[in-house]
Amino acid sequence: MDMNAMSRRDLLAAITMTAAAVPMLTACGGDTRQRPQSQVTGPVKSGVPALDANRPGNDTWPFDEAETLNNSLTWPKTDVPDPASKVALSVAITADVVAEVRNAQFDFFFKQRHPNIEIRRETSPFDQYLTKYMAQAAGGGLPDVMYTHYSWAQNFIANDVFQPLDEYVARTPSFDKEDLPANALGYFERDGKLYGLPTDLAPKMLFYNKSIFDTAKMDYPDDSWTVEQMLAAAAKLTSGSGASKIYGFTPMLLLEADISARGLMQYGGRFLNADESQVLLGEPAAQKVLGMWLDALHKDESMPSIAELNQVLEKVEPFKIGKAAMTINGAWIMTELAKQDAFEWGATHTPKGPEGRFTPAIGSALAMSAGSQHKEAAWIYLNEYLSSTGQQFRRISAPARQSAWLPNAEALGIPKDVIEACQTAMKEYASSEGVMKLPASKKVVETAKPIWERTLIGKSDLRSALRELTDKVTPILAENRIS
Repeated sequence: MDMNAMSRRDLLAAITMTAAAVPMLTACGGDTRQRPQSQVTGPVKSGVPALDANRPGNDTWPFDEAETLNNSLTWPKTDVPDPASKVALSVAITADVVAEVRNAQFDFFFKQRHPNIEIRRETSPFDQYLTKYMAQAAGGGLPDVMYTHYSWAQNFIANDVFQPLDEYVARTPSFDKEDLPANALGYFERDGKLYGLPTDLAPKMLFYNKSIFDTAKMDYPDDSWTVEQMLAAAAKLTSGSGASKIYGFTPMLLLEADISARGLMQYGGRFLNADESQVLLGEPAAQKVLGMWLDALHKDESMPSIAELNQVLEKVEPFKIGKAAMTINGAWIMTELAKQDAFEWGATHTPKGPEGRFTPAIGSALAMSAGSQHKEAAWIYLNEYLSSTGQQFRRISAPARQSAWLPNAEALGIPKDVIEACQTAMKEYASSEGVMKLPASKKVVETAKPIWERTLIGKSDLRSALRELTDKVTPILAENRIS
């Protein structure tokens, strides 16, 4: 990769303009994944109703329950000393209303353990975060601790925004790096150094509606299934029409940042090559896979079309409301599924293809700003927030810490066999391999989206669409050459 193509300031300016013009990617299209969360005690600029500073809580996270849980946990130690005098630690995150409350509680108890560390949190909407902090980086001032989505991390790392954490990990004997999935840390690493610690990091799994399978008298999916078997079963399970239609599968395969691991690598195909400098969708392997999925959409009608999603389903994913038999989605949806009682559900491994089984492992992280004046205090915060104990306290449904999966699943009512399947996936085949992570990723996806959608609605044939897509995406990939 040419590391001298753009100056640091030029790239920061380009990223800022791109981020402002292009909607942010979530972990996958339509994900309702729990965003990494925040901290309280200082003012919160998020539009979230103010909480009682002395007893933060609400109906979802009652203060008394949080206090009992906090006191039952063993919080980690580090050889990094607490500050001898008061310091104000600024933390930039993105969080929803529910996460905001839980993080207020985390901060409350953190302050009890570390009375000289004041937390000043800056909470920004997810779709404004990257624009805001890339602009701030260009100006030279950043918070001490920063959230990063997997698809943003390399932007920050390449521009020296984040501090390498290896020294601090080494000073923390109990850190247990082995508890983090090494095959999915690539988003937050560069040149052998670790710049971010994941808050959540989870595989995509095959979820299924047991009720629909039972009605059809068909066996549930298992780890023996191939992609062809899944698509054939989807066709058989599709029934009805209009508002009462049951789809065999949802959603249609989309050209998103994780599509290679999500559906192409099983057949030897990829969206981009390994260094994200070349489009490979026109290769025979990728074309074969896309053709299979288009047949399922157009011929079998086993997946919701764009028109059905927008008009009949009103943009609600049908699996979540019991109108689809199967979906491939991130493990973070388990919390939502566990709360509903409309249907029984299960989850198993993603189907395999001739080249094997693949799935993306994606998530978010917290990092330390390279310009922080309070690095030791920042590390104390990161160490506790991102420890197994911290992730158990926050009840992350798909925690990066593998030791937190089972305790959290039990607390959230998620079946043990589903958790075991997720953990096996993380250990054996889920990874960051094939997931776009370099600076051009968002623009690539947004450029590809309308071209692919014309194919989905039958306005363009596959070969023509892939030629057009290759022509338009290829120049954008130059933005991945950074210095």
